[in-house]
Formats: sequence, structure tokens, C-alpha cells
Amino acid sequence: MNPVLYWNAILLECSRRDFTRGFNNAQQPGPIRTSRAMAIVHLAIHDAVAFSSGNPGAAWLTKKGIPNTIGAGPGGSVADIIAGAAVVTLKAMYPRYRGYIDDSTGAVNAARFAFGEQVGQAILDARAGDGSDVSLVANQPSDPVYGQHRADPYQPGQNRLGPVWGNVTRFTGAANQPLDPFPGHGLADYLSNPDYRDDFDEVRDYGARQRGKRSAEQERIGVYWGYDGAMNLGVPPRLYNQVARKVVEPLALSIPRAAELFAQLNVAMADAGIDAWHWKYAYDLWRPVVGLREEDATRGGDPFWAPLGAPQTNTAGPTTRTPNFPAYPSGHATFGAALFQSLRLALKTASRPITLKDVLDVETHNSPPIANEAFSFVSDELDGISGDPDGSTRTRVVKAFDSFAEAVWENSVSRIYLGVHWRFDGIPRRDGENIGGVPLGLAIGEEAHDFFNTAPSLGGVVITP
Repeated sequence: MNPVLYWNAILLECSRRDFTRGFNNAQQPGPIRTSRAMAIVHLAIHDAVAFSSGNPGAAWLTKKGIPNTIGAGPGGSVADIIAGAAVVTLKAMYPRYRGYIDDSTGAVNAARFAFGEQVGQAILDARAGDGSDVSLVANQPSDPVYGQHRADPYQPGQNRLGPVWGNVTRFTGAANQPLDPFPGHGLADYLSNPDYRDDFDEVRDYGARQRGKRSAEQERIGVYWGYDGAMNLGVPPRLYNQVARKVVEPLALSIPRAAELFAQLNVAMADAGIDAWHWKYAYDLWRPVVGLREEDATRGGDPFWAPLGAPQTNTAGPTTRTPNFPAYPSGHATFGAALFQSLRLALKTASRPITLKDVLDVETHNSPPIANEAFSFVSDELDGISGDPDGSTRTRVVKAFDSFAEAVWENSVSRIYLGVHWRFDGIPRRDGENIGGVPLGLAIGEEAHDFFNTAPSLGGVVITP
């Protein structure tokens, strides 16, 4: 196996265990810390390949202008160098799984492994003061105002996750990608905005606990993309790495190309987490479970409304839970758009980046298939093994996609059908609007690609396997 894919698999297993009772978990809680951890591990692998192949200008450390003392590599197989970089960063991110990580290493050349460790430690040192060493949770406001995020009424005492994560140093450019306000922002009555009203009615009718207008296929979409910190599954960055593996495994990428691709997409998702959480707490918008119940019933509200909720996979208990951070923009939509934009640009599956129009065209069935982007994927949410809270085993579902834009759209609207997001949290209803996680994530994906693809890069470098 390509050593990049091998250590990616070890990383994903560490992440899965981190969200599974029975292991000493919660080392990288939530999607934001997980995305940062994954970016660090894959940057270490990327830079280990860059320095060991005599291409130090391609290294993230070099492109960021971060001083280091890394010299020429010892030569020979790069697999042992990658192992050293992966192991030192994995143990830093998931120290309770040291035994599992050591068992995964096997026999290695000591000098090459030590060189990889040196590179990995340089990455860790570079990120040591990035602002992530903060408390991830805070209390809800004691006297929230109209429209402000607050605890899910089905989870009294729910805290706030990541209120200052938007201050973490980004991995590429210094500035957060811009995002316009949600429809109705600044108004005394959000429902007076027609787009907010449309999205209000939609999530009320399609995202409720009782199926109502939601079709079986729409419910499948909602559950399929879940990964809301679920037992044995984890969080969205793990899901999107699984998708990336499914896309690239048939391509037999070279080690340098694989190292660059997985560094690029994981850096894009780490910056997506930082930017999305920056805007979440800048706009501080309530979730549907609050917004729908707060509006008077004569205006379309419902004081008893309950969402289908984030899938409580492999866990008994309530099924109406919503995430503990503000709605706008959707983290799922931002992570997913960044991932698929990165894949398209890195793999050159089309002649231009994914646009918002491409994604909107999926819903109107005006989106042509792209042969180079066709893939099938089985989500761990619907793998024939995972279970519902009622004790039943979910049916295995193989979902085929005709393009990356189709996956971006489905991933975004999935949150409507769970009742945990407004449509505009993910995507606007019209092209040209910089509203929601989809346009935000697409821009972040382009930014990450431009950073890594600027010469020199790892593409085309030939090294010893």
C-alpha cells in the first residue's frame, strides 16, 4: 500500500477510537480539533517527502517561511521517513494510543525513521503557539436575545463548542475567507425576509422528528452524511477522508502526489473549521429547534417542534439532539465543499474549479455527469453494521455520485432533513450570493490548492518507494 494511504488509515482509526467508548478517548474532541490534528499529521508526511526528495522548497514549512534545521535526508526508501513523521505527530495528537501506533509501525530503518521524526517535530513546533490551546467550551448566554444561539431545549445545560476557535492561526493565508450575513440578519423580525421565511418553512416541514413531507430518500441523505461525533464513527473530517480514499485508491497515485493531495485536503478542512467557527460566533444564529419554537404559531412557528436530529448512531437515547454551536454557516457544508474542491483541483478532473452554480444546478437536475468524478461510497452511518437507538441495524446503502458537485449539494442539504440547519447555513437559493458553507468551503479549497500547487510542489517528483 502507498505509505501515505497506510498512515492515513492509521490516523482515521485513531480518530474513530477517539469517539468510541471503551478507549481512552476525547483527545481531539469535536470536528475542529480533529481537523487540526489531521492537517498536522499530513503536513508532517508531506514535508517529510519534500525534504527527503531534495525538494525543500515544496515543504509547507518553507512556503510559510518557518525557520527549521532540517537538512538533506539519509536517502533510501521514503516509507520509513514517512513512518517517522507520521508516528511522532500521531502520538502527539493521540498520546493514549501510543501502543496501537507503535504496533502499526513495524520494522524500520532507524536513520530514516529519525529523519522523519525530525520533520514531524518541526511541524508540531510550528503549530505549538497557534491559539488552539484554549478551552473548547463555554456557557450559553444568560439572557439571549432574539435570533441568538442558545441551548437545545432537548439538552438543557448544553454548552457552546469552540467560541474562540476562529482565532486559531490558519494553515494557509492569514485572513478568514469572507462570508456575507444570513438572510434576515439585522432585522427585528427575521420572517420578514422572504429567503429566511422560505428556509424556515422548509426545515419545519422536512426536518421534523415525524417524517411529514420528508421522503425516505431525503431521510437517507440526512443520515448518510451524519458523523456527528457518533459512537464508532467520529466527526465529518474522518468521513471526508474516507471519501477521498475511495476516490483516489483506484488511481495508484505516486507517493509525492498522494502526500500533496492529503496534505492539501486536510489543510483545507482545518482552515474550513477555523473560518466556519469564526463566522459562527460572529453571527451567533439560533438553530431551527430554537428558532421554530420561538416564533408564534400564528406566524408558522411551533412551540412543540422537534427535529429528527443528529444521528445517535450505535447509542441508545434521544434522537432529537442538535450540535452545541451556532447554525450559520454549516460546518458540514464548509468541510465538504473544501474537500471536493480540493479533490477536483488536485486531480484535475475538470477544467475549472467547482462553482456555486454547479452545486445549485444539481437540485434542478441541470448538472451533467463528469466521468472522472464518478464514485460510489458506503457511509459508516449506513454500512449494514451501525445501529439506530431503537436497537435495529441500519440497512447497507451504496450511494453512487456522478460528480463532486452532486456530493457537495447532497452533503449540504442533508442537514435540512435532520432538522439541525437552515438551508442558507449551507447554500443560498441563487447563484452569486456568498451565503453559507458551500461558497465558503469552495473558496477555502481553492486557496489551499493555490498554496500547495505554487511551484515548487511535490507533483512530478520521483522518489524511491
